[in-house]
Amino acid sequence: MKRIFTLALCCGLFFAFFGTSCKKFENGQTVPAYIHIDSITLDPNLDYNTYGANTTNITDAWVYVDDQIIGCYELPATFPVLKNGRHKVSIYGGIKVGGISASRAPYPFYQPRIYKAEEAINLVEDSIVILNPIINYYSIDDIKMQWKEDFESGSITLNAMAESDTALVRVSGNEALLLADFPEFSAYSGKVVLPPDSLHFYLSSFNELKELPTNGDYCMLELDYNCNAPFTVGMIYCTNYLEKEAPLVTIQPTDTVNALPHRWKKIYINIGPICVEHEDASYFKVYLTSHVYNSIEDGYVEKVPDYQRYYYFDNLKLISR
Repeated sequence: MKRIFTLALCCGLFFAFFGTSCKKFENGQTVPAYIHIDSITLDPNLDYNTYGANTTNITDAWVYVDDQIIGCYELPATFPVLKNGRHKVSIYGGIKVGGISASRAPYPFYQPRIYKAEEAINLVEDSIVILNPIINYYSIDDIKMQWKEDFESGSITLNAMAESDTALVRVSGNEALLLADFPEFSAYSGKVVLPPDSLHFYLSSFNELKELPTNGDYCMLELDYNCNAPFTVGMIYCTNYLEKEAPLVTIQPTDTVNALPHRWKKIYINIGPICVEHEDASYFKVYLTSHVYNSIEDGYVEKVPDYQRYYYFDNLKLISR
């Protein structure tokens, strides 16, 4: 899939650059310069108390040169730029919204890394400039942390509901998501275990979220997870004093072969459309659940799996403008 994506980008760039006259090249340039980006990382000096953990799943680089888009590239990537000399280069961290490869976008709450003025990138034809940008969230004056749960406090804001067959517990040690940059803030994660005779869990955020944007702006849920069975993330919305569910994404199991630290994944989920669709809701909540169904001709019946299921969660963040 990555090769197809890269090939499509290269083909598009080829026809865009070479399908027109060479007079469009700067100073008669006919050979491109190249930029190589291995990865885009979040600032290791991030203020944990304000923004939470610096875990990311940045898969793409959205690149602009002199404020003109060059392309979106799956990382790591080497790509041509038909310019030479010093230029302003802006790099935005890109994600797969909802974990879907076809839904790639710059993450709206990460600032771009901008190389300008004395940092301007010197592009030389047939040469490669290597960049490994470090980025950060936008200022807390520009974004709003609507909800954050990292399980480090004894007061947890993600609770099992009455219909849940099991509770959420805090775990530590090798079961927790241990962060090298924030060891003092990564001692705990949340865990749910469903034995073979249990049907499902149902967790909901405790706080009633009443200030989510209903004008179409991005509102993103970040979630680190590690599981051996699918689960669903959705929103509860309350209208006329009745709570209803709006499922968003069903998340598939992570790696169960490698050591625990390598099984964790991160996902970004856009809840903005739910907020718009239910703009008259008096409040919202986030929910996580693992309802299991077995399809039959006359409907759906719940079927209990014959193996123990586990689900780990950490670093939930709900962010808006």
